[in-house]
Amino acid sequence: MSLVRFKKEELNQIMEIYSKKISIGEWKDYSICFQTDCAIFSIHRSFRLDPLFQITKKQLSKNPFMLSSRNSVIVSSKKLKPVLSYLKKPSLKLVR
Repeated sequence: MSLVRFKKEELNQIMEIYSKKISIGEWKDYSICFQTDCAIFSIHRSFRLDPLFQITKKQLSKNPFMLSSRNSVIVSSKKLKPVLSYLKKPSLKLVR
């Protein structure tokens, strides 16, 4: 019984976006969980709060990559790139 893991290339792609969001102060922390049916990369705004986003990789699925936020699926795909493209979008803030 083996665990589902992200490949090195997949982690590199995720960490590229993560490092950019860290540098602008949008994200603060991350965690990775490996299970027998899926691997989860969680992105946190604060280590005290629940994850803002979760990138899930399921082993046996038609669309193995999924991005969710607060238990709602945002996008799922056969490849990681469409999932990550959602995270590349700038977050808009109200300026008064």
